[in-house]
Amino acid sequence: MKLSEFGKDFLLLALRIGKHKIGYVDFYIGPKKLQKVVDNEEITSPKKLLVDCSTLQEKLLVQGYHKARKRYIEKTLLAMRTSIEILNGIDIPIQDQFLKFYDIGLQPVNEAELLNLKEEISEAYGGYGNLEEHLNKLRVRRMVPRVKVFNLFKKALNIVDMRTRELFVDILPRNESITINLLKNVNNDDVKWAYYNWYQGKYHSRIDVNPNFNMYWTTFLPAAAHEGYPGHHTEFSIKEKLLYRDLNQFEHSILLLNSPKLFISESVAEIAPNMLYSYQEQAEIVLNFFCPDTSKEDSLELLINQNRVRGKISLFWYNFTYRALIDKWNEENLIQYAKNYEIFNHDTISNQLKKIKNLSHSTTIFSYNLGRNLILNKYGEFPTIKNFRNLLANPILPSDLF
Repeated sequence: MKLSEFGKDFLLLALRIGKHKIGYVDFYIGPKKLQKVVDNEEITSPKKLLVDCSTLQEKLLVQGYHKARKRYIEKTLLAMRTSIEILNGIDIPIQDQFLKFYDIGLQPVNEAELLNLKEEISEAYGGYGNLEEHLNKLRVRRMVPRVKVFNLFKKALNIVDMRTRELFVDILPRNESITINLLKNVNNDDVKWAYYNWYQGKYHSRIDVNPNFNMYWTTFLPAAAHEGYPGHHTEFSIKEKLLYRDLNQFEHSILLLNSPKLFISESVAEIAPNMLYSYQEQAEIVLNFFCPDTSKEDSLELLINQNRVRGKISLFWYNFTYRALIDKWNEENLIQYAKNYEIFNHDTISNQLKKIKNLSHSTTIFSYNLGRNLILNKYGEFPTIKNFRNLLANPILPSDLF
C-alpha cells in the first residue's frame, strides 16, 4: 500500500504500545516491515510513546482527511493515548477510561433488570427443584465429545456461510477462507475462550476452538455466526477489501483491543445470529442438525425461550464486571454474588475473574452486552440487511449509533 509518514507513525505507535500490553494488538495486517522494526528494536518508554501520540494528534489536523475519517482516527488516537497514559502511571477512573477507549459511556445496570433472572432461566430451561443441579445435569447431557467438536463446528460454519451469502450477495471477497484450529494444550491458569477468531489478513481467519470448554451442541450455530459469518471474519474481510486495500486507509489494517473498532466488532458479532435467523429458526436448526437425540431434549418452545434469555446472561456478566471494576467488590463477594443465581458453575465464574484481571481484556467484557444493546436500540432485535451491511462495510463509531 502507499503509506504516508503519518500512517507509518500511526501503525508504529500502535505496535509499540502492544509491546507493553500483551494482547493489545488483536491483529495487524499492515506492512510487514513495520512489524519487523518494532520486533527488533528496544521497547519504547511510555514517556516517549506519549510524546509520539501527542505529535500524531497535532499532525492529524493537517492531513486533509475528510471529516468522517478524521473523526475516526481522532477517536482511535484518543483510545491509544489513554492506554499510554495508564502505562505512564496516570490514574484514570474506569468510567473515563471506557469512554476514551470505546467512544461510549459506561452505565450501571438497573438491578431490577436482573431481579427475576433466576426465575427466567428456570422457566426457559425447564428446571424443577434445585436450579444449579438441573443446569449441571443439562450441561452434561448437552456436552459434545471432543472427537465430534471439529465436524459439528464446521457444519455450523457451512450453514451460516450459506445463509450469509444468500442475504449479502457478492459482499464477501472471492478468496476469503476460514481455518478451524482445535486447541490441544490449554494452560489452566490462562483465560479460557470457547472460540476465538484470529484474523490473519488476505481475507483469512483462523478460529481457535477449545474442545474442553463449554462445548454444547446448542452453541455451535451462534458461535459460528459470531466468529465467522456474518460476524468477525465477515466484517474483517470486507473492511480489509473495501477500506484497506481499495481505499488505502491504513487505520483498518490493525485491530486494537481497547478501541472503538473493537467495540463495533463485538457489537456486530453479538447480533450476527439474529441477522440470519429468527429465534424459532435458530432453535429448529440446532435441533435438526446438532441435537444427537431429540427424544431426550427440550421442546422447540423451550429452545426458543433459551435463545431469548441468553441476552440476560450477558447483562449479568456486564453487571458482575461493573461490581468488580467500578464498585471494587472483592473476589469473595463476586463469587458469592454469582453463585446466588445458581446459574453459573465454578469454572465459568473463575474464568470471568481471570478476564477481569487481564489488563487488555478487562474492559472489553462490557462491550458484549453494551454493544448488543446499542445495535438493538438503533436497528431493532433483527436488523435489516441494509443496516447490517452498513455496519459490515463502513467505518462506524459507537457514537454514530446513538
